[in-house]
Amino acid sequence: MTNILQNQKKSNFLKPYKEQALKDIQISIEEWNEFQEKNFFYQIFSKQQRSNHWETSNFMLNLFNVHLRWSKKIIRSEKNIEKKEVLNVLMAMKNFYSKISVIKPDLSHPDIIKCFNLSAKENNLKQKKIKFKDSIEINFYDPFNNVIGKDAKNLEQKFYSEKKVALQHIENSIDYVDQIDDKLSRFDSSKLEKPKILTYNKINSLYELKFLWCDEELESYKNLKKIDVTKKLNQMKKKINYFNILRPNLADSLTDKMYKCLFNNNVMNPSYILKIKRKFDKIRKKFKKIMNI
Repeated sequence: MTNILQNQKKSNFLKPYKEQALKDIQISIEEWNEFQEKNFFYQIFSKQQRSNHWETSNFMLNLFNVHLRWSKKIIRSEKNIEKKEVLNVLMAMKNFYSKISVIKPDLSHPDIIKCFNLSAKENNLKQKKIKFKDSIEINFYDPFNNVIGKDAKNLEQKFYSEKKVALQHIENSIDYVDQIDDKLSRFDSSKLEKPKILTYNKINSLYELKFLWCDEELESYKNLKKIDVTKKLNQMKKKINYFNILRPNLADSLTDKMYKCLFNNNVMNPSYILKIKRKFDKIRKKFKKIMNI
């Protein structure tokens, strides 16, 4: 009988966490609605510029940070979301919590497994280890309803731009290899348009290949035969096509380099943000003086 009760407790250990998560998100939604009902000046001076799941990021630009929470801890955040999208995200988050099964949670979902392991750890239960591959194309239900912040939008735009360039380099290289292999081209290979990422050595008929991303050489592969260079080019193509900008597999070293390369060139300009903040602080001080008169 004791074992049965213990097994029931283990199988239902997520239930109080889910219930609390639903209560907390409802409070955050109500606090957001209350905050939005106030006029602009009240919002500026109000101490209620944050809640468990949302907080003001930049008031003058109408940007907010939204957090996915579980057991009073932040699981994941989306920064600098536009004001008009916040309620949409909070409602999607509530829907996400309600869909989590306390008996058989979907541990293939990267956010759910984080919630599961956090609760398991707090209950001294075994945590689950599941490795996700960035090459697996699965559309998970997104707690943020696929809404991304200003920084993420800039990053996404940069990614698609760099992806187009990188894939074009690969296609040019594949064409070049095919032409080099053609007997007619062998006699005058100097006239062929040389790809940016590939070098051919006429003496030993070997290739040197570079993985170019954001105009940076992330990896290089030397002394490749034709069969090897073709294989490597297709692997590079696959890596780029399966790169998930919203959920990059940073455990993979090359994916990690690609992401950092994109991210380092696309964070919001700190000096610009600082200027906006200083301007806002001055306006705030002036209004405070007026209010005290």
